[in-house]
Amino acid sequence: MEPRILNNFVLELLNIRPCSEKSREYEFYNPRNGWIFLSSTADIKNPGSLIVSVSNKAGRIVTLMHEQRGLTTLEAMHFLSMGKYRVKVKCEGHSRLQHLIVRAVPEIIYCKFGYDPHVREYGPYDWEFLRKYVLHSVNCIVGSGSESHKHFVEEWKRNGRKWIIECTVPGLRCEDITAEEAYEYWSKNIGFQDPLLDGIIADEFLSRDMKQYLAWIEAIKRLRENENLRNKVFYAYCGGDMYKTRLSTFFVKTLMKLGYKLAIEKYLSEQPTKEDAKRLLDSALVQTMKKWREIFPGVERHVIICLGYMNAPPESLNVDPSVNYKVFLDMQFNVLANDPAFKDIFGIMTYTSGYADEEIVRWIGKLYRHYCIEGRREMLSKDPYKLTHIENPDFEEGLRGWTIYPAEKGSISVKSLEGYSWLQGRYPRTRRGDTFLWMKRSAKGPNVVVQTIRNLKPGELYSLKMITADYQDLMNGRSVKQKHVISIELENVELIPEKCFQHLFANCYSHHLGPFNDKHRAWMNYHVRVFRAKAETAKLIISDWLSKDEPGGPIGQELILNFIEIQPYLPG
Repeated sequence: MEPRILNNFVLELLNIRPCSEKSREYEFYNPRNGWIFLSSTADIKNPGSLIVSVSNKAGRIVTLMHEQRGLTTLEAMHFLSMGKYRVKVKCEGHSRLQHLIVRAVPEIIYCKFGYDPHVREYGPYDWEFLRKYVLHSVNCIVGSGSESHKHFVEEWKRNGRKWIIECTVPGLRCEDITAEEAYEYWSKNIGFQDPLLDGIIADEFLSRDMKQYLAWIEAIKRLRENENLRNKVFYAYCGGDMYKTRLSTFFVKTLMKLGYKLAIEKYLSEQPTKEDAKRLLDSALVQTMKKWREIFPGVERHVIICLGYMNAPPESLNVDPSVNYKVFLDMQFNVLANDPAFKDIFGIMTYTSGYADEEIVRWIGKLYRHYCIEGRREMLSKDPYKLTHIENPDFEEGLRGWTIYPAEKGSISVKSLEGYSWLQGRYPRTRRGDTFLWMKRSAKGPNVVVQTIRNLKPGELYSLKMITADYQDLMNGRSVKQKHVISIELENVELIPEKCFQHLFANCYSHHLGPFNDKHRAWMNYHVRVFRAKAETAKLIISDWLSKDEPGGPIGQELILNFIEIQPYLPG
């Protein structure tokens, strides 16, 4: 069959419907050096089996063997050179092939194995979790090279897939780095030294005229010249638009000439409206990629688009609790899959698992499957961009939408602190989240705030997230790690207890404000609830007492809260 373009990521090379013959051969042409996806569905009778194998003149490359009785689907992904290939189907007994698919797909990268979430209650992101939700849609893993991971690497490589090691860029803050030092550092990395591993990805190169580029360029030339490293890959994380400065431009051209790849970082934060989001995607993704292609003809074959899926403390692109971050991610993938600026790009990845909650890690697995394997063009999500379940979740409009029941006069108010949202981890820095609800715990009774949650679908799952801090600790520069006594009550819903928790976290090492930095930390609490709606509405009740009868915390303590996000939750 003639290859069929499904989207920018996927080219269908073969699509065979039921075949009654016991033995049959097909041929397809792989149009470039890259990954192919093979899927076979067979109806297995007992006794009986079915074997699907891919080969070229050098011999057999991929084999799928159906032995389980009934209708089964098996999949494989392998990196193949450009050229002609044969697919042989051999049936035993009364078994028959139902469907055979061969597609050219991008490099699809999970980053990174062994990096459990900073919010530990979301994890672990171990092999069992990833096998269930992610790995079937991935052909490359970024890992650490730990000896304890070796058996996972062996399993992964037996399936024809790629495993690379993340490392740093030597001399990034030291101008006197030499080519010899850079070469020694990279060439001695386990990703190059272990025959089981496929190479390295270096973090990160910047769009600046740095003297170090001369050493780095010479070093990567030597890596390519080393016969023992000829089959290894070198990937470069690229922060910023590398075409803007002379030496970074020279570096990109050298990478391309040597056949290496560059991961272009595009860490985009939520925008207030869907139209704002579309404008950002056009400027930050489409127009930027057009510029890359204009300055570096053919660069698309070397480009891995690296999106950010950071959406949890201590650093998050999920900056607006009135926006559905899953939909925003879906929009980014959709642009990559459809806009001509991204035609023929080499790969796709998201950075990085430790900063993502488990729901987003699972969602990325689904987006990979939808766009990069199935070749879809339409959005995966059916939810709206804007969240309408709660009003004024950051108290930017004072108390609008909220009903307050202060324990005494002046014990509830809306305040603000410039830079507070930066301490929370919202990235890049924004004024969104600098306002918050303030409550001073009283001996007379609890302070209570209430709002009706709207537009719920009965039977569907939702998550609630909220961040709290001690106001006086922040104002006086105190680094106090404490669990805040606060009550979050949801009426007319069914809580999912194993998904509900309260996590203590400190500001990100790079998010400094006043006295708070990477050594003197500001401590906050992250509250998460997952619930099933029973009706179209529910009631949210927040109080600074442990219960109606017990304060549970020190009288006079001043707690602040914001980022009250309620959104549909992806079932696991």
